Amino acid sequence: MQLQEELIAKLKEYKPSLKDTAITNDTTFDSLGFDSLDSMELLMAIEHQYNITLPEDQQIFTLGELTKTIQGLVK
Repeated sequence: MQLQEELIAKLKEYKPSLKDTAITNDTTFDSLGFDSLDSMELLMAIEHQYNITLPEDQQIFTLGELTKTIQGLVK
């Protein structure tokens, strides 16, 4: 659960307007107002933070998908 909390904090850091927004596993980046460029920049920052490379062929649309993908890479 710690990873998910870190990711939520990162989302809210990236977009301060999300400060009071409830974010769950099913929350999509699109519903949070992230366009494709925002999403790409966010994912690159997360790759850098966790020293991982997210698979280019995998589309990640929700916080839950992102959390699961990172957990699979950071074992």
